[in-house]
Amino acid sequence: MAMSGSGVGDRGVDRVATGGRWRRWGSRLLAALLAVCGVWCFGAVYFDGPWPGTGNLVLALVWATVFLGAWLRPPARLLGGRGRRFGRRWPALALLLVVMAPWAMIQPSNERDWQPEFGRTGHGEVGDDGTVTLHEVRNFEWKSRDEAVERWETRSFRLDKLRGVDLVFDAFMGDVLAHPMLSFDFGEDGRVVLSAETRREVGESFSALGGFYKMFELQYLFGDERDFIRLRTNIRRQPVYLYRLRGDLGMWREFFLTTVDEMNQLREEPAFYNVITHNCTTSLYALLPAEDRGRWDWRVLVNGRLDELLWRRGVLASGQTWSDFDSFRELSRINQRAQEADDAPDFSERIRHGVPGFHGASGVEP
Repeated sequence: MAMSGSGVGDRGVDRVATGGRWRRWGSRLLAALLAVCGVWCFGAVYFDGPWPGTGNLVLALVWATVFLGAWLRPPARLLGGRGRRFGRRWPALALLLVVMAPWAMIQPSNERDWQPEFGRTGHGEVGDDGTVTLHEVRNFEWKSRDEAVERWETRSFRLDKLRGVDLVFDAFMGDVLAHPMLSFDFGEDGRVVLSAETRREVGESFSALGGFYKMFELQYLFGDERDFIRLRTNIRRQPVYLYRLRGDLGMWREFFLTTVDEMNQLREEPAFYNVITHNCTTSLYALLPAEDRGRWDWRVLVNGRLDELLWRRGVLASGQTWSDFDSFRELSRINQRAQEADDAPDFSERIRHGVPGFHGASGVEP
């Protein structure tokens, strides 16, 4: 009987020990989760707080100091006994709620103090004869990064005149991040560029981290090539590449109409830009027919080498067989051509001359 009692006692001790280990692991997991949420909330206060800039930074630091105190040395007197390990974390949870609740109520808007280049909200109409009319097409004449002659225009394009679609690839952060734009060639009706933008207010600048929050609205912006391309090649001096895209013209017509519908939708129901789900690439990628998207690849998200992915999938018209992508890419860089053309009336033709995949280049495809 003594031995039996000892066995029961040992099993009881084991159960207590096992329960203690689970409670310790649970407490550590909760602490780690609170830490991750705390880092996120610091960013939410800094990027989306009520006083942009220094005011938000001070507010975020004050909040972080209080939160860190509650996280590192949680009050031990709130709950005792078995609930003590978890109960003493409630002050930190409450501090998270103080940030998350008002942040969840922030709504997107088209009515803010926008920077001039994002100042108008575009919209489009499709006529019964297949003519698409775009309103608030941007055609700025840039003098410097901060100075431009502002022009907003209305332009019309017949869908049956679409001859091709080009990819304008602004590798503004090298092989890490890029800004892709699409140029639709409507022949004698002209070209128009579509750019999915972070719509920035006065005093704001692009921030990849801010894109995780509600810092920017998403804007579909149509504009003139001399505006969108010259701004990047001649003013900002960012590396820009130009590629002709393969694909059925019928599919591209439908895609163009879809982007116009999306622009109209954003006019009625504004949405936030998100660096993962609704950025300059993924927002357009989601509009493609499912059968034309191809298999998901990380370069759709970290898109500094998105052009290489498209080349390997045969989406880019390369004009000939290339042994490596970098050689093809270098010949597709248009900075020098754009700087030489500057504000010439035939700017669009001159930046394409000699670029693989376009007429006038060696070995181009018809």
